[in-house]
Amino acid sequence: MSRSSAFFIFLAGLNGLMAVLAGAWAAHGSGAFPLVAGGDALAESGSRFQMFHALALLGVALAHEAVPAPYSFFSRIFGTKTLLRLAGFAFIIGIIGFSGGLYASAAGTSTAGLAPIGGTALMVGWLLMGLAGLVSLFAR
Repeated sequence: MSRSSAFFIFLAGLNGLMAVLAGAWAAHGSGAFPLVAGGDALAESGSRFQMFHALALLGVALAHEAVPAPYSFFSRIFGTKTLLRLAGFAFIIGIIGFSGGLYASAAGTSTAGLAPIGGTALMVGWLLMGLAGLVSLFAR
């Protein structure tokens, strides 16, 4: 297994765990980190998006492993493996921004627009993943 794939699998597991913890926080609240009014819905939404994108990170890792090594300079820079790695990093940034922003809002902390930036990063991740598939399709 490549280091990139192992890294994304590690982050998929970590984010899956964090999503479950955040879901429990949304459902039951916590004395140490109390929820503001309506915060349970924000935390639940953050948890759901984090779990979806933990699974997306797992998909990035599996797809990265399935793609053959690049054979030319062009495919090394703009190839499927590179696009998949960039998609994975965009998902990580998006999870931190979007879910983290929702969690902070649920706890009553101002995030100053962190969630929209994270949401944009999640969309970029999906776009990059789609481009990786397209590049792979036409590279054959």
